[in-house]
Amino acid sequence: MTGCSDEAIVERVKSGETDAFGLLVQKYQDRVYSTILNYVNSVEEATDLAQEAFVKAFFALKRFQGSSAFYTWLYRIAVNTAIDYLRKRPAVRIDSLEDDRLREAGFEPAAGRSADPEHALALKEQKQLVRDAIAALSEKLRTALILHDVEGLSQEEVADILNCPVGTVKSRVSRARSELRVALEGYLDGG
Repeated sequence: MTGCSDEAIVERVKSGETDAFGLLVQKYQDRVYSTILNYVNSVEEATDLAQEAFVKAFFALKRFQGSSAFYTWLYRIAVNTAIDYLRKRPAVRIDSLEDDRLREAGFEPAAGRSADPEHALALKEQKQLVRDAIAALSEKLRTALILHDVEGLSQEEVADILNCPVGTVKSRVSRARSELRVALEGYLDGG
């Protein structure tokens, strides 16, 4: 069953075998959660929003026509769910590189330097600067950057998710990187 294509599973769900949707949830839950976690500052909020995105996808599945890959359609729902949530809570800061998430992903600082309090403080400050710089990007630039550079999706996949031309994605990612470079310029040079 798990070797079925997304299209085959979608057709099974559409034909009334609603339990098959669980296969899609299992396949994409970690990636959807990770994407949403890049928008919100809380593991609990990301979990709730990922669940909400899957519920929305389930009820909208009858309208899915297959003109794009299922996962790009699902990601579009997940990103829109996160953005809608943030729009309702404008005071919430968007962190994309939260320390806990880095640890969950297996990131550990070098053993010798992690014991140095000055280094630990400098690293914490650097991470906060990057989070703040990403949060300061416009929604369009931030979304393109997160999907492409953080989540590792191709430009074509991001274009599909955002429903825009690939050239627009290239431009947004390039502009986001440029704005981040400018925002972090003094800090990247050690100043």
